[in-house]
Amino acid sequence: MTDERLVGLWSDETVYPGSVESVDLAFLDNGSRWLYWSSWSTEFAVSRFTWATPGELVLHFHRALGGTWSIKDGVTRHEVESDEKEESLIRLGYEIAPGEDPFGNPVTLLSLDRALDEHLAGSRFAWVEKPESLSDPSADAPRPDPSSRR
Repeated sequence: MTDERLVGLWSDETVYPGSVESVDLAFLDNGSRWLYWSSWSTEFAVSRFTWATPGELVLHFHRALGGTWSIKDGVTRHEVESDEKEESLIRLGYEIAPGEDPFGNPVTLLSLDRALDEHLAGSRFAWVEKPESLSDPSADAPRPDPSSRR
């Protein structure tokens, strides 16, 4: 059984506006689930996972991608430079509750009992009411030619 309140997009950008890094957590009912970290330095990382909530939040990470992002003609583009299998399981306590952003605006907060340090993520995220996209940002990104690897 899964906690349907998690389904959707959560971001720490609302919680920490102006930070040089941001993290999005996506829990979608279509099978897509990922953690997306990006930095002003144009680096990004995507960690794909499956999840369950049998009293706690269990994240089973199975794929790690990384690379760079750029903006061209107003569109953010990603280029995957690494794509590797990952095998880790993280069990977390969590709470979903009303809260406020730093400006006093009401938000729904997802608070984890500890930071996701292994994935460059913190422990507090705000519900994204109307996300621009609910697609894994690395899904259609160009990949390096496998024959060019040494």
